Amino acid sequence: MGKLKQDQFAYEEFTVLDTVIMGHAELWEIKQERERIYSLPEMSEEEGLRVADLEVKFGEMDGYTVESRAGELLLNVGIPLEQHNGPMSEVAPGWKLRVLLAQALFADPDILLLDEPTNNLDIDTIRWLEQTLNERNSTMIIISHDRHF
Repeated sequence: MGKLKQDQFAYEEFTVLDTVIMGHAELWEIKQERERIYSLPEMSEEEGLRVADLEVKFGEMDGYTVESRAGELLLNVGIPLEQHNGPMSEVAPGWKLRVLLAQALFADPDILLLDEPTNNLDIDTIRWLEQTLNERNSTMIIISHDRHF
């Protein structure tokens, strides 16, 4: 299940890209565990077996394209490429909500909860969101005061 989170300051210490990737919790955990094991000065046999298992799962989840997929979503919601690797703390508040919208959409969940998804969006981004949601085969609950959405 994906949902549009409302706490726009919850990810201040993370990069914009990582914040989006966190929208797919299982993939995010595998990515973090891989990075932890690879950063060890020496890898035990057990860790080697563990990372091999993680690599299989990572590949099956299309993990090797995770950053490009997250980046594409960010561009679609209007976040410039220059901000993708920067910290969330440097993103303006209204734009943080766009990042959180990309996060909610990232895992392509079966169930999607969106509370006021059009807040702080320009008309082109709203049109993109409408098209994206219409193309998905998900159960969606959307709360919006935008009567045209």
